[in-house]
Order: sequence, then structure tokens, then C-alpha cells
Amino acid sequence: MVVLLIRMKLVVLRHSMTGQRATEMISGGLFGLVLAAGTILLATWDFPVASLPFDLLGAAFAIWTAGWLLGPVLFGGGDETLRPEHFNLLPFKPRSLAAGLLGASFVGITPLVTIAAFAALVVVAVTAGLGTAAVAVGVVAAVLQLLFCVLAAKLGTAALAQIMRSKGGAALAALISAGILAVLNSGWVLVPLVKVALVTGFPELFSTWVHALPSGWGLVAVEAAGEGDWVMVAASLGGLAVLSLLSLLGWAVLLRRRMTTRRASGRPARPGSGGWAGGPVTAVAAKELRTWTRDLLRFHYLCFALFYALVFCMLPLAIGTDIFLPWTGLVFAVWAAAMSANLYGEDGTALWGTMMIPGGARNDVRGRQLAWLLVAAPLTLVLTAGALAYTGSWDLWPWLAALVPALLGGGAGVTVLVSVLRPVPMTDPHKRGGNLLENGTDFAQVLLVLILVAATAAPAFFAVRLGPAWAGPVVGAVTGVALAWLLGRIAADRLDATAPDVLHRMRSGALRKEKAAFDWNQLNPQLGDIDLGLEKTGLDTAPKARRIYVLTVLTLCWVPLVAQGVVPGLMLATDSVNPSWFLALHMPAGLQWPTVWAMIGIGAVLALSGLYLLLKSRAEARRRQVRPAAAPEEKVSS
Repeated sequence: MVVLLIRMKLVVLRHSMTGQRATEMISGGLFGLVLAAGTILLATWDFPVASLPFDLLGAAFAIWTAGWLLGPVLFGGGDETLRPEHFNLLPFKPRSLAAGLLGASFVGITPLVTIAAFAALVVVAVTAGLGTAAVAVGVVAAVLQLLFCVLAAKLGTAALAQIMRSKGGAALAALISAGILAVLNSGWVLVPLVKVALVTGFPELFSTWVHALPSGWGLVAVEAAGEGDWVMVAASLGGLAVLSLLSLLGWAVLLRRRMTTRRASGRPARPGSGGWAGGPVTAVAAKELRTWTRDLLRFHYLCFALFYALVFCMLPLAIGTDIFLPWTGLVFAVWAAAMSANLYGEDGTALWGTMMIPGGARNDVRGRQLAWLLVAAPLTLVLTAGALAYTGSWDLWPWLAALVPALLGGGAGVTVLVSVLRPVPMTDPHKRGGNLLENGTDFAQVLLVLILVAATAAPAFFAVRLGPAWAGPVVGAVTGVALAWLLGRIAADRLDATAPDVLHRMRSGALRKEKAAFDWNQLNPQLGDIDLGLEKTGLDTAPKARRIYVLTVLTLCWVPLVAQGVVPGLMLATDSVNPSWFLALHMPAGLQWPTVWAMIGIGAVLALSGLYLLLKSRAEARRRQVRPAAAPEEKVSS
């Protein structure tokens, strides 16, 4: 069976290697080979401390293993070229089918790139002079590490697909994605620590952990072979083999469940617990609060904002500084608004109920604003107060007292306005499956709200910077209330005037969404449509130069905007200067603030230009979808 499935996959890959897909696979493979070459380079580099190559390789192998475990969750549910459902009617036992699919999993670019990276085990045995036996152990260890990565990824993906239908699964998915994104955005704070470690060596605790993880067991076996400790060699390699076997057996069990159970259709609705006393606004707010606590998608978004804020602001504690910690509540407020940017899109065609009520648009918008504030404000205040109490940075109270109300009010206004002006159609809640990952997030919409909400704090920022201590909190409170009221009023008027058009877009968009989800599920029924590819943004059909520019600037814009702009600006404003790698803080006193504003300007230009081209590509792709569908109607009418 293994040979048969390998041949089947080779045929599928050969026929799919055309056009853009072939370009993406080749470019991805080349990028992976560059990373693999970098991993091997760590094994050959002459470091001042003898233990550094092994520690760095242990960290690199942990990252490669994490890529296998988390990559399927974040970027498409793993390799589903051969779906298990294809063999549902054949007399194959789950374990035999799992073994066959496992063999086919080694056919592809990703396993080849990974085994090239794990070849560093052989290289380090040679360069460190550990002997021929260690080289042979390195070969075996590299193969076992790859086997463990593939099987652990299969088991993890299958298990996550099962638990993703509960609140615990929603929180887990939020923790994984938020943690990765936060580390990517604030990982630069670890640069000084890494520079020192490359000279003096990593702490013993770090070395112990990278060797104790299963990703480091191959490295332990190579080191033990060089020292002649064959008991440790057998234990390390045997441990990898046992973990791989257990992963295979667990995957086979989940594979049987996948092939014999029906797809979940979501939780049944629970009876209401009574309405709130009050008018229509409080009724809408009560409905929204129930949605925030019961709907997996909303709950996932809220957990994402919370986990991102915590990881992003606590990461600098690794280098002994708490500079970000007082701002945890503000980061949460901004991300809570960004993840709530599609309130009307998430409700789908339920908008028709609002249209049937005279004046319902205004009550609906105000109720959604009230509910969002009731969800976001308490967490923001608790995070802010807790961080202040922990750090003792009470001198920051004018900044926080000004920025917290400004961002909360701005978030309450921006979320409903953007949701009305450019809703992203989604499948109606009652038609969604229980799998959370079937419902994606629109990156352009999130980025737009991030920028707009941050901009709403500008008056409060300048009031604290330029005015007396009392001016900031007053301006922050006034602008927060004014923006919540004004933007909500604009959103309500817009919804009242364009509700039929918005509903039509929801209906047509929902149909297209369901069709797309069906087609994707033909390739990936396990995790569904994660919508992290280029199709949803329109970049898949955009010119190559534009696609490269957008992806590049939206990835790099955060370095000048946040890392070299906002962060050193806050340091200068609060007189807590730590030069580190911040360019502005190494400039003469008279050029520090101009450098900060220049960096913020560069980052803003990159972000806005990338966002503009992203929205333009999306609009062009939407027009191309509409034109073919309009032709039959024109023909009939004529």
C-alpha cells in the first residue's frame, strides 16, 4: 500500500505543478533550502564557546519541529494531497491506511528541505571531531527526527481538529497564533541577549531545555556517541522511535474517527435566559454579549487579542526589562478592536431582521458599541492596573489615563464604522460547522482597523506630550466619547441608507463563501478554509511585482513604525531611555525626536501603500468575479 500511495501522490504532484502553484512550490523550496543551509552553517561556525554550536542547533531543531507542528494549523491544515476519505470504501484498516499515508507524506519539498536541515547532526559530528560512530549516529538521528516531525504533525493536526469545536480549542488556537505573531513582532527585544550569548554562551537552563525537548534528542545522541555513552545513545534514539510509534497509533485512532463520524454542524442553540430591562439598545447589547460568550469565532478573537497583548508585552522580561508591561491594556484594546472589525459580516444575513424594524439601524449600532465596550473595557482596565501595580511605574499615569479612554472610545467607533463600510461576507452562523478554523480573518480589514484605532489616540498623545498633566486625561476622555458617538452616528446613518445593498452583499458573498469552503474542503476537509492564503486578498491574480511589494512592506513596515519609531518615542516621552538597538536613541539630543518621527513616517508610508495596493487587488479580483456572473442575466434580459 505504501508504494501505491506514493505513486498516487507523485502523479497528483506532477499534474499540479503548473502555473503559479509551481512557482510558489519552487520558491518555497528554495527559501527552505536557504534556511536549511543556515542551520548547517551553525554546525560549521567557529564560536568562542565550545557548547554554542550544540545549543544553537538545539534551538534551530526546536524551531524546525515547531514549524511542522504549528505550520499545518496556521497555513492550511497540512498535506492533504491524498485524502483519507478517498479510501473510505476500500477494505483498509486505519493503521494500514495511516502507514500508507505516512509513506506518501515523505514525498514532497518540505520533507526534503527538513532532512537537509537535520543533516546538520552529521556535520556537527564531523566538525566537532566526535568520531565515526557519532557520524553514523547522526545519520540515524536525522532520519528519526524527520519521522517524529511528520508523525507529530499528523497527530497534532488531527487532534486539534477535534478539540477546535470547543471553547478550549478556540482558546488554544488563539494562544498558538497570537504567540507566534507576538514573538515575530517583538522578538527583536531579544537581540541584545542573543549578542551577549554568542560571546559568553547561553545560560545552563537554556542549554538544558533545548536538549531535553524531543527536538534535541538527536543532538543528545550524537554528543553521547562522541563521549562513548551508548546507554544515552540508545535512550535518545529509542525515545524518538517510541514517540513516533505512539504518534502513529494516535493518528490512526483519530483517522478512524474522521472517516466514520459525520462533520459537526455546530452546537444547538440554548434557550435564552431572559432579556435585559431597558430599551432596544440594551436588548441588542444583551444579544451581542451572549454572542461574545457563546460563539466560538468571537471567543477566539477575544482570546487572540488577550494572548497577543500578554506575550507581546511580557517578552522583554526575558532580558530583564518591563518596558512594555505598563502598556499591556492598550495593546489589548487595539487588538480587540481590530479583531472585531467584521461584526456585521460575522452575522451574515441576520441583518434582514434589523431592516424590518423602523430605526433599527441606529439601535443596532449603539447596542453593538455598548456590548464591545462591556467586553473590552474591563479587561483593558484590569490589565493596565495590574501591570502598573507590578512594575510600580506610577509616573506613567497621565499617559495611561489619556490613552485608555481614547483608544476604547475610538475602538468602539471604528469597529462598527469599518464593519458597515466594508463588511467581509461570511457563512451564516447557523450554517457554519463546529470547526472554528473554517472561518478566516480578512488581513486587510484587521490592518485597516489597527491603523485607524491607533490614530484615534493621537490627540490624547499630543495633549500629554505638550500640555499640563491634567490635559491628557481630559482630552483622552473627550475624544473617546466624541469618536464613539460620531463614528457610531455615521455608521448608523450609513447602515440605514445602504442596508439593502449590504444585505445583498452578505447573501451573494455568503454563497460564494460556502462554495469556496466546499471546494477547499474537497482538498482539506479536516481543518477547512483557514483563509490565510492569497486568494482571499486578491493577490493571487495580482501582478507579480505588486504581490512581492505588498507582502514585503506589510512584513517589514512594523520595524520602522513600531520598533524604531513608537517604542523609542515612548522611551523619550517617559524618560526611561535604554539605547539598545534603537537608532533614534543613539543620535544627538536635538535629532532624537526628528529621527523618531522620520521612522514613524517611513513605517506609515510602507503600511499605507501596502494596504492601498492590497485593497486595490481585492477590488479588482471582486470585479473579475462579478463580470462572468452578470453575462447570463444580460443575455436573458435582451
